[in-house]
Amino acid sequence: MDRTTIENAALKLFHERGFGAVKVQDICAECGITKPTFYHYVPSKDDILLRYNEKALDTVEAHVAGTDPEGPVSQLLGAYLVLIDECERIGPDLLSRITCSNLQKNHGSYDTRPTIIERMEAIITAGQRSGAIGNAGDPHQLYLSSAYLYEGLQFMWCLKRGDFDWRAQLREGLTALWQVKA
Repeated sequence: MDRTTIENAALKLFHERGFGAVKVQDICAECGITKPTFYHYVPSKDDILLRYNEKALDTVEAHVAGTDPEGPVSQLLGAYLVLIDECERIGPDLLSRITCSNLQKNHGSYDTRPTIIERMEAIITAGQRSGAIGNAGDPHQLYLSSAYLYEGLQFMWCLKRGDFDWRAQLREGLTALWQVKA
């Protein structure tokens, strides 16, 4: 038994029944383990969702580590689209649960890794230098504004239970914020 097996079983049950309807004992039964074994690997049900969020950031970090042949705007937008893919995979109900858990206690789910921030700022700077990004503002402030735009759209997607085209809204918002040259 390992943590990944428990997490995958829990996510499957969360999707089938809803987070609140799944008890730790249900996850244990799905995995064929005891509660002490569950708690040896996983501190709580919420921790499973918080860790999913960390894995999503791994995906973003890998995306911004390289280069995009289509240029900096494509790479920046792509980083947010990777996050949207991960959010859509987990669904609005479980993503809402992550948000609620962070409102009760800041688990750092909305703190972006310094490596991602530095890389996004470098990509913004490269976009400004190449003229692809017309907004000459401070790259750090542009990154923060971009991240807050994304988080606001993520909240709306959860609030509207997934019935919200946040990809289109994100493209339009980032195009305006960055003053993307056509």
